[in-house]
Amino acid sequence: MDIVITIPKSIKWEDYQKELKVVESGEQTMFFKVPTLPKKANVGDRCYLCHNGRVVGYMDITWIGTMDGFTCTTTNIPWPKGNYIGRSGKFTYIKSMLILYKGFQGYRYAPQEWRQLN
Repeated sequence: MDIVITIPKSIKWEDYQKELKVVESGEQTMFFKVPTLPKKANVGDRCYLCHNGRVVGYMDITWIGTMDGFTCTTTNIPWPKGNYIGRSGKFTYIKSMLILYKGFQGYRYAPQEWRQLN
């Protein structure tokens, strides 16, 4: 089942696009820390990104699990041990419809109808 996560407003979309570019080839993975692991989501499902009050697009989930911690190779920010969602590959922008969505922490399951967009 697809999920949606929120990128904090404090992160400029232009800066986040740099991270998306790094993982575009599928050779690297970007991670998002979550409080619990989603029981209904699987590798291959979509991870939609909400930023600044709207869903911008999605990318594939490539990993779900617990990590001992790591340092981001793009931002050099250290991340602690915890539950993470890994994403990699091409980011697909949603162009067909504006989806307004209030930001939140953690993850939520995305409506199945979103798969029809673009």
